[in-house]
Amino acid sequence: MKKGIILILILDLAAMAFGQTPRKQGAKVFISVDMEGIWGVVHGEQTSAASSEYGAARRWMAEDVNAAIQGLREAGAGEIVVNDSHGGMRNIVADSLDPSASLISGTPKPLSMMQGIDASFEACILIGYHARAGSAPAILDHTISSSTVRAIRINGQELPELGINAAIAGYYKVPVIMLSGDTETCSQAKAILGPNLVTAPVKEAIGRLAAKMLPATEARALIRKAARDALANKDKTPPYRLNPPYAFELEFVNSAQAEPASLIPLVKRSGPRTVTFSSGDYLEGFKLLRALIALAGTVS
Repeated sequence: MKKGIILILILDLAAMAFGQTPRKQGAKVFISVDMEGIWGVVHGEQTSAASSEYGAARRWMAEDVNAAIQGLREAGAGEIVVNDSHGGMRNIVADSLDPSASLISGTPKPLSMMQGIDASFEACILIGYHARAGSAPAILDHTISSSTVRAIRINGQELPELGINAAIAGYYKVPVIMLSGDTETCSQAKAILGPNLVTAPVKEAIGRLAAKMLPATEARALIRKAARDALANKDKTPPYRLNPPYAFELEFVNSAQAEPASLIPLVKRSGPRTVTFSSGDYLEGFKLLRALIALAGTVS
């Protein structure tokens, strides 16, 4: 442990001894971590609790996140909150995470992959993210649900999860400053969030289920440096904000999935497998979007 961190701990303990609340040092940072873009992951079986390969991927997930936390600490971060954002959202084994960070685990959560973020954070980073549905070459490309969602468009722009979630951060005026994933995901992130976004491409997709990995130590060093550099230059990346009113277009995989969605008030069916709706509040629109996707998931 570095001397600076030890000094902060001593000062905090002294403050508590006198009945004072310890001051939070440095920037407050939110981390949302998915699994498909984690180093080493190339197949859905690695991201499923039903597979014998899942245990290794859980470990890689924690190692990628811990590398980011280490970089953030080196840049002077204070409180760090990590939201487990893949599948059932109980992937990171709690005691494998850097103990200096808080972990949000489990589902359902109102803001899903972005649960816990608010205006008190100064920066957000996305670890282990993947490309939007229909991308190639890209590892396990999909948008929220591969079984129900073909595409999501907001204000006319098709967005991957990274863009949808960055807009939630932007709702609170929090910038997304760094992302890790495969090379295609990093490219999409820069195109959406701007050229100043710091990325850590830890693998290059050969197809949907194959990739060339960086050496493990090199990948974690890249994530660590990217997080450190991003936080040190966080003011160069503005929050990602869309303009109201927010026009949502949800294209399902098949027409049957659009039928129950079109029964919801304010939701209109604009095509055989597409529904649309609008909202003056982005978070309200996002929650309706998630509800429609969940409803479609009940259609056999």
